[in-house]
Amino acid sequence: MREEALRPPLYTIRKGGKMIPERLTDQAIWIILEKRFQQAKVKPFTPHDLRRTFAGEMLDAGVDLVTVQKLMGHASPVTTSRYDRRDEKTKMEAATKIHFPMAGY
Repeated sequence: MREEALRPPLYTIRKGGKMIPERLTDQAIWIILEKRFQQAKVKPFTPHDLRRTFAGEMLDAGVDLVTVQKLMGHASPVTTSRYDRRDEKTKMEAATKIHFPMAGY
C-alpha cells in the first residue's frame, strides 16, 4: 500500500505507446498543457492554475482542509488555506451546522 502512495499520478508514455512508471518532467507537463489549450482555443494556463483549481474545487465540495493539505503536499494548513475561495456566507453556514446543547435550561 505504501508503495502505491509513492507512485506518480501521471506516467511517461513512449512514442510506441509503452507506459513507463516515471514522473512526467516539468517540461513535459508544460508541453502537454500548451498543446491542449491550443486545441481547445482557450486562454493559456499554467500547472499552478491546475493546482489552484484542484484545491479550490476540493474545498468547495466540502473536503476538509487537512485532507486537501495532504493531497497538495503542503507542510502547513496555512499554505492550503490560501486556496480557499469560499465566501463568508459559506463559512457562516458551515458554522451553523454545529449543535450546542443548552445545558441547564
